[in-house]
Amino acid sequence: MNKHFFERFEREVSGRSTAPAFAMLGVLASYPEMGLEHLRPGERLTLSGFIPGEPLRFGFSPRDRALLEQFHALWPMWVDGLAANWANLVSEFGPPRIEIAQDDENPEVLAYFAELLADASVGAGSVYIRGGEPRWEGPLSWPLEIVAQSSERRLIEVLWENVSGGDSLVRWLPLEKSAVGHVLLVPPDISFVPGAPGTQAWEMPSSAIAIAFVSERKTAVEAMALGLKLRYRLDTDAVLVVRTPMKRREECWLALLAALSSGRALDEAVLVASRSLAVPFLLSSWKFLTNAKLAAWDEQGAASELLRFSELLRDRFELVDVVVPEPLARALGVESSQLSAPELAAALRRFLSEPGVERQPWLGAALAQLRWAVRAAEEGLEVPLSQNSSTPPALDPKPPRKPQPRYLQANIFSTDEDAAVHEPGALLADRTYQLEVHIGPVHLGSRFVWKPFPEADLPSSPGDNELTVVFADISGGRKPPPPQLARIHLPLEGDSTPCSFKFSTPALEGLDPSAERFSARIAVLYRNRVLQTALLSAPVVSSVEARTRVWRGVEQDMELPPVSSNEALDERTHFDAALVLNHDAVGVAGAMVVEDEKARWLNIDQPDLEESIRQLRARLDVLTQSADRPVGLEDGRLVSLLVTLANQGALLWRIVVDQPGVGPGLRQGKRLQILEARWGTFLPVEFFYEFPAPHTKAQLCPNARQALETGECDHECHWDEELAENYVCPAGFWGLTRVLERQRVVDPEQARGDVGLRSMPSRELRTIPLLLKGLVGASHRVDSHDIGSMDKVRHALRTLWPDCTQEVTGWKEWAKAVQQHAPSLLVLLVHTGIEECTDVATIEIADEALAVSRLHERHVRQKDSSGGVLVLLLGCSPVLPAVKFQSVVGQFLWAGRGSAVVVSSIADMLGRHAGPTTAELLTGLGDLVRQGAVNVGEAFVRLRRKLLAGGDPLMLGLAVYGDVDWYLVAPTSPREDVDAETGDVASRMRGLPDSGVCA
Repeated sequence: MNKHFFERFEREVSGRSTAPAFAMLGVLASYPEMGLEHLRPGERLTLSGFIPGEPLRFGFSPRDRALLEQFHALWPMWVDGLAANWANLVSEFGPPRIEIAQDDENPEVLAYFAELLADASVGAGSVYIRGGEPRWEGPLSWPLEIVAQSSERRLIEVLWENVSGGDSLVRWLPLEKSAVGHVLLVPPDISFVPGAPGTQAWEMPSSAIAIAFVSERKTAVEAMALGLKLRYRLDTDAVLVVRTPMKRREECWLALLAALSSGRALDEAVLVASRSLAVPFLLSSWKFLTNAKLAAWDEQGAASELLRFSELLRDRFELVDVVVPEPLARALGVESSQLSAPELAAALRRFLSEPGVERQPWLGAALAQLRWAVRAAEEGLEVPLSQNSSTPPALDPKPPRKPQPRYLQANIFSTDEDAAVHEPGALLADRTYQLEVHIGPVHLGSRFVWKPFPEADLPSSPGDNELTVVFADISGGRKPPPPQLARIHLPLEGDSTPCSFKFSTPALEGLDPSAERFSARIAVLYRNRVLQTALLSAPVVSSVEARTRVWRGVEQDMELPPVSSNEALDERTHFDAALVLNHDAVGVAGAMVVEDEKARWLNIDQPDLEESIRQLRARLDVLTQSADRPVGLEDGRLVSLLVTLANQGALLWRIVVDQPGVGPGLRQGKRLQILEARWGTFLPVEFFYEFPAPHTKAQLCPNARQALETGECDHECHWDEELAENYVCPAGFWGLTRVLERQRVVDPEQARGDVGLRSMPSRELRTIPLLLKGLVGASHRVDSHDIGSMDKVRHALRTLWPDCTQEVTGWKEWAKAVQQHAPSLLVLLVHTGIEECTDVATIEIADEALAVSRLHERHVRQKDSSGGVLVLLLGCSPVLPAVKFQSVVGQFLWAGRGSAVVVSSIADMLGRHAGPTTAELLTGLGDLVRQGAVNVGEAFVRLRRKLLAGGDPLMLGLAVYGDVDWYLVAPTSPREDVDAETGDVASRMRGLPDSGVCA
């Protein structure tokens, strides 16, 4: 009987009762006297055959197969009754220590049983696999002697660092044949083949317990097979195989020692310590496990140390994600295992105030785990703040190797007193405060963004760089005060000049509860390009006394982790204005425009905006879903559509742009950055129409074709308002005349936004070659309305880039091809839908749908590749799904890790249009790159105009997401070799400006 035989029971019935029912079945099979063959559905078992204090055997023998087939045939009838009997067993005997006794020792089956029985619904006290007889004769005692290679000594040092008197808890012995210790840390390179590379298994010394930490990428079957080999090749009584990420080994080790120090037996300690990890596999004998129990270890003064530790945490508001081990969180009486430092401090104080708690033997281990958790949280900030604040840093006589990283920091000060008082905690309602912002090394107590400021992106300067800082109150619940703007100077090293902003907290009377928090966005810009954004927030309370009931204070959160691009920012696109779209803290839509010396709010009424988008999309859909396409620019259907869209676009332009105080950067600028900083905020800037709105019978502008050639129109009809109503001109639409860089938030958990400068390689490597390799996937529905639509795409690809593209018929094949060939062009003609069992949006190629929640980097780019990827994502509109955070475009941007440019449409495209439009886009791209390198922003403005001139209405709804500074280039030969590691083809690209390569 293999794993698949037993899996049938789990697949037959889903739910929490499946695992307990199967546990009961396996236990009954191991106790023939219980009469499994005579059991009836719903029958309550007498449990007299089980002995308290003994392990509960679980397992099946070959003779059980026929009986199991009978159970499987009617499994839905048996599940509830068996689960109820298991619950009775646990209630009567307590959490059972389960021994898997499977004579054939198939690692696949053993691993399956171990994972099933360790499920929380079973409620086991421990799970281990029976293996071998005991060999160790000495008792386990403190200090535990750990035999390990010198490279593994770090696990021992972790205890010495985090536990007072840790050397009395564990002792390190170097790995050698003659060493005799309690615990052997199995070398990662252990070998069971004589003469093979690695550390030979036969050279391992004797031990009571052998522990092997292996990568989480190992399968359960591989880990179990290793455990079986170790159990029978080593002179040891117990083998523990733990699958864990390398960075969590120390955490797991601390948790195991903490569980052992509380007096738990080894098998029980293993299960408790691994609750948040993959199920560990313990192979041993009951005889050994009954004696493998250390005396509870008591660290003198641990309670006092914990109390002092809580005082240090009380004001550490910047530590918002201290991960407390689950058993320790339960002991402290907190529901969540992820706490802010002040919340953890409060929980510790409550716990330590209980009578008799100071006599608990496990407090020392708890202190060690908490010290480790706090250090881990600090490392997540990438700032070394884990030193004791009362201990001055050691003087280092050596010169610093490199300048300290600098961080965006914002601190709030009370202005009520004569001297400014730093306010790290909750703010008082209806008070005026002062916010001071600067960039520099972190000082103790400062609130900072945990990712270093991307100063490497700034242009080289012998002195300093001038940066713009914008402060915008987005608390909501009241009319937002105007954004404030200031300048700071960032020198080569040290602190920048500070800037300050005054603000008032909301009054609490009459406000929605969600408004009981102050929220603001801080943005740092260089020449209208956003470098970094952060969200500043703090709870607002009515009185000083109320502060004592609030465990969170001022928080400053990353909105985009900026990544240095190893090049001067002067070589990146300078924008005439940046438009930040977001909602305030109570969900009201808004937009902020930043242009040079000015920052201001733009009033966007969300219902009107959504209705305008709906109408724009509906008009496009009428034409794009019709049976035939317009035959040219002068086609009456296309002209009528232009008239309709121009009227909608003129209204949008009037609402957003034609307002007092809006400067020339937004009104007349040709390069704009649009940052969608909140899910669900979409502004159709491409449709803004800056000429007077035409009337319903308007004609096409006499200069329309010339305007689509040049991107501007100076025909006299536009300058007389009354005359202008008789004409509609493509040059009035912003999407045809401006470079628009759209960036979209990509993580549904980061509702506060993810905008700004994305990761970019140097200029020479910032290329998307068209074409070395391409990948195509299309829904089977593409040809359902018009047979042959996909043939147009295939023909275009064969003509432009013969033998360079591959068409796949499923997502697994797609991901495999991405990893093998690192394609620079992904063509997707998809159908979007909803997955029934999860209600998550899906995208379909061939006849296989993929939920966007399962779209990953492997679907977009080769791992560790530095090259860019152009994604043509067409079909049912992936830009505006019913559930905004499920945007397919956003998920592709996230999966592309900043290297993807995604081109999509706000209009639905049926196959009869998607196929021809895709073919025309590909042909246009091929023509462009053969003329020389062109950046993405310019390329798609030109393509929109060219294809609209040919009568393609879909160009009006085309949206481009991602960094416009990627260059589309043609390789010198479609047969050029590509670096397998990086996909680096830049040095062989043709026509890249300043690259030194001849076309």
